[in-house]
Amino acid sequence: MRILEQIGMIKGWTYEAIVSTYYENSPHAAPIGVWTDDFDTLHMEIYKNAKTLGNILKSREFAVNLVSDLTIFYESLFDKAKIAWEKSTKVNAPIIKDTPLVMEFRLKRIKEKENTFHLESTPVHFQSKGTVNLINRARALTLECLVIATKSQHLGELKIKETLRENYRVIKKVAPGSQYERILEMLFERMQISDE
Repeated sequence: MRILEQIGMIKGWTYEAIVSTYYENSPHAAPIGVWTDDFDTLHMEIYKNAKTLGNILKSREFAVNLVSDLTIFYESLFDKAKIAWEKSTKVNAPIIKDTPLVMEFRLKRIKEKENTFHLESTPVHFQSKGTVNLINRARALTLECLVIATKSQHLGELKIKETLRENYRVIKKVAPGSQYERILEMLFERMQISDE
């Protein structure tokens, strides 16, 4: 079984991870959505001006830290000094210490888009130090939509529809074909909301 399949990824679903690289010999981390279409290649889409993109293009290597603790996501965005680091095994990238699951990658292909670059990478090594629950935003967004739907009498109809449509757009993007997408379709039908 291939590693991306073994860790529980579903083809086409986007999972939130912390990508770590070196920036001028110092560890750098950033939350980025990652996915696979074939279990052999990891995909990411990164904005052109992102520091992580520059780091990956320079070294052509990086690590993906799969964590369930949202505090680490916060620290990677706003308080990087609190992150403890260690060396990776096979690539030139730092890894977050005590991360439950770390995968090391080499850049395989780059495709430029209007505002982003689409990166395809090949796994080189992985190490597991515990159990991790992959984070896909669709589950939480679906729950939030159901809660919002119960408040329709107290919130403005336009605001509810806008919020539900935006959450549905994200759910379709990060978990296509999922039960979460189907739940929103049923909710839209019940509430007589178009998805446009």
